[in-house]
Amino acid sequence: MAERTYKRATLEKRLERLEESLHKEKMRLHGVIDDTGWGAGMRRTKCTPSFRREEELRAKIQNVKQLIAKCTP
Repeated sequence: MAERTYKRATLEKRLERLEESLHKEKMRLHGVIDDTGWGAGMRRTKCTPSFRREEELRAKIQNVKQLIAKCTP
């Protein structure tokens, strides 16, 4: 199957949106972590939030950066 080609401007817009989403996810995680008190962490076995979404966004950003590098002459 042939690989799709994207314009550099499209990739840069996508990268900008992904970085904004990553920033929002980091702020959400900070809010969740800040709302967890010391006692709650001691009482619960799972006291940390999931970082899955942040890791997925980082992987997507890395892929887009690689595509941008391929577009550069």
